[in-house]
Amino acid sequence: MTAFVQLQWLLLIRSPRLLATLVIVPFYSVVFFTTLHGYGAPGLSATVALTAFVMSMWSQAMFVAAEVVDDDRWDGTLEPALLTPDAYVRALTVRVCTTTALSLPVLVEVIAIGRIGFGFALPVHRPLLALTASLLLVVGTAGFALMVSALMILMPGGRNLRNALTYPFYILGGLILPAAALPVPVRQLTQLFFLSYGTQLLRAAMAGSSGSHWKDLSLLLLLTVLQLVAGAALLRRALSRARHGEARLYA
Repeated sequence: MTAFVQLQWLLLIRSPRLLATLVIVPFYSVVFFTTLHGYGAPGLSATVALTAFVMSMWSQAMFVAAEVVDDDRWDGTLEPALLTPDAYVRALTVRVCTTTALSLPVLVEVIAIGRIGFGFALPVHRPLLALTASLLLVVGTAGFALMVSALMILMPGGRNLRNALTYPFYILGGLILPAAALPVPVRQLTQLFFLSYGTQLLRAAMAGSSGSHWKDLSLLLLLTVLQLVAGAALLRRALSRARHGEARLYA
């Protein structure tokens, strides 16, 4: 596993564009914090920080982590990997998780910008809860990235669908509006999506709300595991079809 992490890290260093999220998102947060400061709405600063972090994580997964299979395809390493698809799926899962985890520093960056640049408090009252929720979100989002990777193998035009996998999921994740403020049918869908539980836990960690969060943590863990298993299974299926000539590696 360590070797897979080191491999992906070397690939990232050689392609700095893959780290663009760490640079771009803080500038967005400056714009959002400036708006809050101008309108005198410091109470929304925590929401802005969390939204910027989760959006950056999702974007990192959709537009960077999901490219891992595609990069291997054009580097000519995907075909040999098809000889041992199970080993490749395990390696790919670790590499995609590593790439998605690069979004974790964004939360620290955004909080630092809000505190130092604008004087917002942005406390994290329950850091252990925030860390646990963030790690589970990374794993679940990486699982979704595996599904997108499989989609790009099975569908020649799958790459073009990634833009449609952003804002609808921001809504389902409770980033645009809290889940409680959404229409009932949409609210029911959010209860099946791991991102909504993660954002709720992050809000609770920053607000320092009392009470037990074991139920939300348990649901987040369950949905995260299911997401990762589904992503790996779909990717294994896509690789199997490619191995038998049922999917084109080059379109």
